[in-house]
This record gives sequence, structure tokens and C-alpha cells, in this order.
Amino acid sequence: MHDLLVKNGAINSTTSNDADLIVINTCSVTNKADKKSLYFIRQSLKQPKHPVVIVTGCFSQWAFAEIKKYGVQIIIGNQYKNDLIAIINAYQKTPICKVSNIREQKKFSYENEQTSHGDLTRAYIKIQDGCNYMCSYCLIPYVRGPQRSLAAKIIIAQINKLVANGYQEIILTGVNTAGYNDGKYDFYQLLKLINELPGEFRIRISSVEPFQITKKHIDLIVNNPRFCQFFHLCLQSGCDQTLKSMNRKYTIKTFSETVKYIRKLNPLFSITTDIIVGYPTESDANFQTSLTNIKKIKFAKMHIFPFSVRDHTVAAKLPNIVTPNALITRGKIMETLDRENQKLYGEKFINKSVDVIFEKSNLAGWQIGHSEYYFRVKVKTNKILTGKKYRVKITEIKNNELVGIIIK
Repeated sequence: MHDLLVKNGAINSTTSNDADLIVINTCSVTNKADKKSLYFIRQSLKQPKHPVVIVTGCFSQWAFAEIKKYGVQIIIGNQYKNDLIAIINAYQKTPICKVSNIREQKKFSYENEQTSHGDLTRAYIKIQDGCNYMCSYCLIPYVRGPQRSLAAKIIIAQINKLVANGYQEIILTGVNTAGYNDGKYDFYQLLKLINELPGEFRIRISSVEPFQITKKHIDLIVNNPRFCQFFHLCLQSGCDQTLKSMNRKYTIKTFSETVKYIRKLNPLFSITTDIIVGYPTESDANFQTSLTNIKKIKFAKMHIFPFSVRDHTVAAKLPNIVTPNALITRGKIMETLDRENQKLYGEKFINKSVDVIFEKSNLAGWQIGHSEYYFRVKVKTNKILTGKKYRVKITEIKNNELVGIIIK
């Protein structure tokens, strides 16, 4: 949307104080995200220049009636993001609310999703949208609609264009990325096409469902320099009873077998995950089972979320046996384990070399980038390395960050 606005003559404002137009692209994955969205909406409406405030994204998709009460001028549902410019042009001081039932959306709505972060190193291509799996705690199918995919030929053309423009890492994103299927190519076939493309670049895959990553995907990706040595496999719980209640499509055994197969091929392969603590049916025994199994897996990093009730979901109707204190305690236990595991994973790379694409520098003289294992690396040098790739030897861990020296 940013690129779309700039292409049509918009100029970035340095602060919200002098903005004529503010676009808020909302998230609604948790209650906290909803509260954040409302905070930004309220703050934007208070700005001295009285800008036109546009609210779009997942929160606007289901809570548009609530957003209207704040006096927002334009509300846009997810399926109408591509119509942003036309909607702005149509605005004549009368509020506009363009939202419809996204569950009826069958076609992928293509928009230019690439983002450079201003450093010409990483770009994003949204290859898929929507989800059909109806996990009991998740609002996503209601706000993003059913699964649909961007045509492979458009993805390939976009990659070629990005590489020609100097991008060295391209991230494939989606709501259910590994569920990609454009009717001609599935996710594995798409990855094979990308693997055969010319050029110096690497592909990173955003979060994927564990049951959709098979041995053929793993065999293609692991130890292949075309792909980052990284999977974000969404576990959510290490207890089968909780997974069943969540309506997840795998067991802790099948998940662990996938991890074991990956690490057999590359013991350093980075595997991160999402964990929900305090799911309504998660007893103390369930949590201890989950904790025990997660300890065995030793994730490189975990994103830990306290359970958040989402209206319209199955989980919202479940009797909650988890007390507020238990919710907080379980979160802290998982966070402690996460810190320990991150340290253990980082230590594996001491005196090993990785390929780092540098993205930025700071005032203290550090050049900062990401390795093919998707961890951040810092190098102390007076040279500006932004946009360049170097082989870096990891020498130490300082303040929980990996530090190295350039070897070539």
C-alpha cells in the first residue's frame, strides 16, 4: 500500500503531526493487537492537521462497526486494499466504509507487497492468502477468507525483477504459505521453479504449518544455498490433548519426527516456532507435558503468546480452567526456556562461518545483517556494508547477539 500511494504522488510525512493522510493497516491476531489498533486510530484522529484517517486490515474486516464510532473517515476491508487509490479519490468528506464478506472471496487479489526497508537487501512477495483449517482459537479464516494463491508465473516474474534490481533475499509470505496452490503448481513445484532461476539471491520462507512440510520439501531446501536454512514451524503446544482441542492437524510425535529429519541433514538448521500458553483446556498436567516435549526439541527461538480469546471462534465458547496467575506463570516459564535455548543455539555457531547480508549500521560503528540461518550478526568495522553479502566467522555472543569478523 505504501508503494501504491507513492506511485500515485504521495510523499512520506516525517511525523504524523504534519500528515494529510494516515493509513493504519491493522492486525487482529490477539486482543492486544486490537487494542493497539484502536490506540493508533484514536491518536491519528487527534493530530493537529486533522488528517484523513484510513483504517484497513484484519481489525477493520470484523470490527468496522466499532471503528465507525470513532469518526474514522475511510474503512477498507481486506479484499479492497487494491482499490485504495480509487477509494481515496472518491472521498468527498462523507465517510466511506467498504467491507464485505471475505469468506466469499475466491480469487487472489494481487498487490505489490514487496518491501525494501530502505536497504535494498530484502523484499517480500505475498504468494498466498486465506486459510481453510479453522483452528479453534483463530480468527484468521474469518478476516482473510479461504485459501487462494498468486499465479506462479507472476511470482517468478516478480522474483526476476527484484533480483535485477539488486535484492539479495526474497521472503515468500502468506497466511498459509505452504498451502500454496495456483491450480497448476503446488508449493513444492513452485519452490522447484524458483530453485532453477539464475541469479545470486536466497529465498526465505515465512511461517509454515508442520503437516504441510514433507521430506521432499526438506530434501530440496536443506543445505541448498538458494534457500535460507530456516523454518518457522508453528507448534502452538507440545501436548497432544491440547493440540486436538485446538484442531491442529498433527501430533507432537509427527512434529518431532519432522524436526529430527531436518537436523539429520543439517544439525544447525534453524527451527523457530509459536507457542500458546494458557489455552482454555490446558490443565497443569497438559502444560507440563507441553513443556517437557518442547524442551526436547530445543527450538532456536520461540514466539510465546498468552491465550487470547477471539470472538466467533470455537475456543471462545470453551470453559476456561486457566487462572490469570497460571497464565502469567506459564508464560514466564516458557520465556525462560526460550532464552536458554537461544543461547544454546547461538553457541553452536562460535568459530563457524555464515553468509551475512548486511542491512544497516548504527552510530557505534556496528554493521548489522542476517545470516542464512536467520539470526542477526554484528560486525565492528568502519566500512559501510549495507546491501553487501560477506562470509563472516562468528567469534562470540555479546548481549545475546552473535558477533563476528569478515573473512571474505
